[in-house]
Amino acid sequence: MERCAIGLIGWGTVGGGVVQILQQDADLFRDRCGLDLALTRIVTRTPGRARDQIATGIAVSDRIADLLDDHAIRVVIHLVGGTADATELCRACLTAGKHVITANKAMLAVHGDELFALAAARGVSIAFEAAVAGGIPVIAALRDGLVANRIDGIHAILNGTCNYILSQMESAGMSYGDALAGAQRLGYAEADPTLDVDGTDTAHKLAILARIAFNGRIPLSSIRTEGIQTITYQDIVSAKRMGARIKLLAVAQRRPAGLELRVAPTLVPLDHPLAAVNANHNGIAITSSHAGTTQLVGPGAGALPTASAVLADVVDVCSGRYQATASRFAFFRPGHEVQLLSETDEFTASYARFTVPDKAGVLAGIATILSTHGVSLRSIHQGEPGVDGSAIIEAITHPLRGGSFLAAVDTIDRSGLTVRPTVILRRL
Repeated sequence: MERCAIGLIGWGTVGGGVVQILQQDADLFRDRCGLDLALTRIVTRTPGRARDQIATGIAVSDRIADLLDDHAIRVVIHLVGGTADATELCRACLTAGKHVITANKAMLAVHGDELFALAAARGVSIAFEAAVAGGIPVIAALRDGLVANRIDGIHAILNGTCNYILSQMESAGMSYGDALAGAQRLGYAEADPTLDVDGTDTAHKLAILARIAFNGRIPLSSIRTEGIQTITYQDIVSAKRMGARIKLLAVAQRRPAGLELRVAPTLVPLDHPLAAVNANHNGIAITSSHAGTTQLVGPGAGALPTASAVLADVVDVCSGRYQATASRFAFFRPGHEVQLLSETDEFTASYARFTVPDKAGVLAGIATILSTHGVSLRSIHQGEPGVDGSAIIEAITHPLRGGSFLAAVDTIDRSGLTVRPTVILRRL
């Protein structure tokens, strides 16, 4: 039985989940993997709290040097959030010749090139299944399960907070503010939810997935990112009327001219599997050259699902499997530059909601401008006039170059055919 001494940096929700699984299922790891996984040291800013909650026999301190100088520990579980301190701690572990298992997506999205290069130079690995989609093994699917395929596209719901808010807005008829407050009461949203609701968290995860899928360097700034803060109940109702549901979607799509990357609220048709991913779950659809479309759905966060992903990496590293396979892959090396498409060059279907004066000729005028810009409509709906004398015209286009559609809407809004700026959303 091979013993693997493990260190843990960061004592929080996921750290508690790791300890719980190791204590409950030690026999499972021994029987299934032939490994004795021994958590021997924890480094945390709150050592007293950790000591109160864990079994004896595990050394606890607030000094990173205690872990770095412990030569028996060859694997470190890194559960530190943010980028500055987290990167410094990760760098220190790698420099000390220790493998790192991390759940920090922001750190990898921003500093991945540097950290992967350092790991390679020191002959160790960085494993990061828990950094994207919690308990869903999407990293392993891209890295191993689909290794024989060229990845053509990824469409994913990667933030449970946003998905819960949008689900509540639809199912309970809530406003965005009320749904957010409910998510905070349940612990699905932070007191400051900005990184979730503005799309940043999803962009971090998309950068990691795209790096693996397309073997390229993905600067975070290259991902066009929109959040859900401006989504209204009217948007939810309109989407339903058009046979769709709004999801905050991460998209990486290979095109002949380059790669589309975006995070944006998107109309997902009700018959698409991602439309059924509700509450705080995540869902990923991967389209590949030989396997077709692979769909993964499950809990994208939480103590035990994320700890499950962490420990899957621990087993891979302690058994030597990770070093023999994953560490050889292209995403560990400085990626080649990928040709990234601008919003105007994206090729996608779109939704528009025009608020217009209730008078004759408006619909014909809009249709003429759309046609002039080469916009072909998939469906159109004209609502009943409102009490203020305005009416709603909703349209969904066939896929087309984004610049053509944006130019058409801009022309319509400047022509006097609308009384408020047109609402635009992408459609899957």
